[in-house]
Amino acid sequence: MAFTGDLELLNIVDIIQLLNTTRKSGTLSVRGLKGESRIIFSNGYIVGASHLNNRVRIGTVLVKMNAISPEYLQQALEVQKQAGKDRKPLIATLLELGKLKRDEAAMGLKKLIEMTLVEVIGWTEGTFTLDTEAIAVSPESSYPISRMEQEIGLDAQVVLMDALRILDERERDRQSGKAVPSDEEVFADVISSEGPGAAGEESSITADDLGLGDLDHLERKMPQYIQVDEVFDPIEVHRQKIRQTLAAFPAEGQEAFVTFLEKSSRNRGASDKSQRQAGRTRALVLFSEDELIKHSVMTLCKDEGILVFATDGEEELDRIVDQCLRIKVFPVLAFDTPGTTERLLSKEKIVSLRQQLKERYPQVPIIQMASPPDRLFTLQSYRDGIRAVFPKPSQDVSKDTFIADTITFLETFRSYVRRLFLEQKDLTAEDSKLVTLKDRIVALRSLDDPSAVSVALLESVSEVYERAVIFIVRQQELVGDKAIGVYAEREEGATSATGLRIPLTAPSLFRNAVEKGQFFCGESDDDVLKKSLFEEIGTPLRASIILIPMRSHGKIVTLTYGDFGDKEAAPVQGEVLEILAQSAGQMVENILYRKLLSKASQK
Repeated sequence: MAFTGDLELLNIVDIIQLLNTTRKSGTLSVRGLKGESRIIFSNGYIVGASHLNNRVRIGTVLVKMNAISPEYLQQALEVQKQAGKDRKPLIATLLELGKLKRDEAAMGLKKLIEMTLVEVIGWTEGTFTLDTEAIAVSPESSYPISRMEQEIGLDAQVVLMDALRILDERERDRQSGKAVPSDEEVFADVISSEGPGAAGEESSITADDLGLGDLDHLERKMPQYIQVDEVFDPIEVHRQKIRQTLAAFPAEGQEAFVTFLEKSSRNRGASDKSQRQAGRTRALVLFSEDELIKHSVMTLCKDEGILVFATDGEEELDRIVDQCLRIKVFPVLAFDTPGTTERLLSKEKIVSLRQQLKERYPQVPIIQMASPPDRLFTLQSYRDGIRAVFPKPSQDVSKDTFIADTITFLETFRSYVRRLFLEQKDLTAEDSKLVTLKDRIVALRSLDDPSAVSVALLESVSEVYERAVIFIVRQQELVGDKAIGVYAEREEGATSATGLRIPLTAPSLFRNAVEKGQFFCGESDDDVLKKSLFEEIGTPLRASIILIPMRSHGKIVTLTYGDFGDKEAAPVQGEVLEILAQSAGQMVENILYRKLLSKASQK
């Protein structure tokens, strides 16, 4: 069976998470204006991929990674050719020949899939097709997809998370005005330096196309597209899952639950795009055996832009949390309701696991689900430092209201998780401010010249603002000293600004800053600002400025100015710069005191 859909209505991230959640097998083909890429799934795991760029193939990736030599690659390709229809994919062939280590094979395949996902995730136009009957790696090979999962199978969401992290980093660079590298620059270490195939040549749908071989060494021909049987409908996937998990309930109850999940997806809309983008660095790790809860939580959190990893294995749980932290994805850990002692999720097992994870990952919040009648377990959970305990409905306790109660439970759980991630985002931002401030203060302490301290403060301002100037305070005017981004490109660093003069004889924003030591950050229509500064250096796109006075020996000695030039104004950590200026003033005093002591000791 083949299903097709429009990328405008369902993006690649949603599709991959859905295939992972429902443990689908088959070939996902994504077609857009740039070309076509494919990703092969086996029971929800990714076992292969093809990039639309012919220079990106698993063989060349492995060679560039130094996992295999070009000679080993050629040898494996010869073995494939001799095997004919019985040939195995390139990775399997190399493993069997003893030319490739399993961990290096996994790293190479992961890199290939990352490159493929980074390319197609941003596509908003095009179509996708899932062929669930493609149980072999290609029409030319009888090697089954399920064998690839046994050879090398990668967790779809872990690879997806890495690809999203790369995209997030590039987007942050773009928003901050930094140069954003191309895909070929990002993955230069594994992309072949050879050019693409000859003009007019097209690749065949072979094992190589699927990232399991090397296209450059095989015969090419026009692709044969599969027949599409019906439109891909994610709601029908929900319906099938609910029929399985709620088989003991009437059809109207099952349909009510499906409607609840459908509304969640429908209400998301285009206006939530930025929220989903921001949520790419968030993950919920769910330890559960309950298929209904796993599917529902994955669906609801996906609609909030939160990746969900569901498992019932202890080692897998630890691995997922560790992987999230390694790639700087903030996880929240949720434990399902404990069952009897015979089951995996016994109270004793959960309490023990929680304790181990809290000791190893103290920064990770833990949520617990519990049966409402079990008050002692709830109290013990809070005593053990669990962040929140949610009363989870039980069919055994209230079957008549179970579906309605479960919907209310899931809505509340989603709302709490959303707020928890927002809180953690604020805390992370505060931590980042403190780390930045600490690093800059440490750098100031290493300086031994007052002018160097002033330039260091100027450079800190220029990291936030497009243009920055440091003025020396005189009795009746400010005299320009150094500037960044005013008379030369920012990359050239500090240049002379001695031609700038701002009078302090008339009331102005500058005079207040000097006389009262007032820090200023925001919009201003000050006349002196316009006439004495903007007429000299040009009017910025937005009159959003910063003025940072630096005090030493009881008086303001410098005033640092910044604006965004021809760029849009951006949020500013003004308090960090203000504290840094206070520290800079103290550093200047210390430097001068040290010089006086040195002179006194010489006498």
